[in-house]
Amino acid sequence: MRILLYSDYPALFEALQQESKRYSGITLLQASPDTELLTLPDFQFIVLAPLAGTTEAGATPSSATQLDTWQEKITTLVELCSLRQARLIFISSDLVFTPSQQAVNELDSPENTSPLATSLLRLEKIIAKLPQSITLRLPPSLSAAPEGGLAQLVARCQAKEPPEQLNYRGLQPLDDLARILLSIILQVDAGAKATGIYHYAGSEPVSQSDLFITLERLLKINIGSAQGISLTNNLTISTKHLLETFGIHPRAWREKLPELLEQLK
Repeated sequence: MRILLYSDYPALFEALQQESKRYSGITLLQASPDTELLTLPDFQFIVLAPLAGTTEAGATPSSATQLDTWQEKITTLVELCSLRQARLIFISSDLVFTPSQQAVNELDSPENTSPLATSLLRLEKIIAKLPQSITLRLPPSLSAAPEGGLAQLVARCQAKEPPEQLNYRGLQPLDDLARILLSIILQVDAGAKATGIYHYAGSEPVSQSDLFITLERLLKINIGSAQGISLTNNLTISTKHLLETFGIHPRAWREKLPELLEQLK
C-alpha cells in the first residue's frame, strides 16, 4: 500500500514512519505543496495537511491566505484521486467552530466566520465532492519537533512568559494522530465503508493555562502562572462517530508529555 503525505510537515511524516513499523506492506511517501501535481508518485491513499505544523499547541496559527493557495491544488487533487480511484484524507481543524459552540459533533454546523475558518470550510466542501473522501477535524497536537508548538511553549516557560487565555477541545500527541490515520487507512483498505467527516481529540479538553502549568511542573519551573487563572473549560468535541466506525479510542495527552519533553532536551 502506498500512502502519500502531501504537506510541508516533516514531523507528521516522521510520526507516520515510526507508526508504520508496526505493520507490513506500507510504503510512505511525502510531497511538499510546491510539487507539481502531475509529477506526484503513484499512491492508493493521499493525506492532505494544509495547516502543517501551525496546528500544534503553542505554534503560530496559519493564515487564511496560506490556505487559499491550496484551493486550486485540492480541486485538482480531487480530480486526480477520482481518476486513480485513490482515497483522500483531509486533516482539518476544530477551528471551524466558535467558542460559543461548546460541545460539538459531526452533525453540528460550524458557525465560525473568521477568514481561517471560512477557508477551511471551503476546502472541506471541495473535498466532499470526492465520494470516497474522509475529513478528519482535530484540535491542536503536540510533538517533539525542535521548532514545534511544544518547543515554543517550553521556551515561554523558561522565559517566564505568561500563558495565553486559550481553551482547547482536546490535545493529542502527533504519534497518536499517526496511529489514527494509519488505523483509518488500513481499515478502509480492508473494505470499511467510511466516508465524510470525523472528529478526533484526546480524552480531555484542556486550557492553554492548564497545559502551561503542567509544563511548569514537569520542567520544575515555578513562575506563578496558576495565580488568578481559571482552568474551567467547557469546550468539547465528540469522538463517538470515529469510535463507532473504526473502534478507535482516544488517549490522554498527559501520559505522553514527559516523553516528548525528554526528546526536546
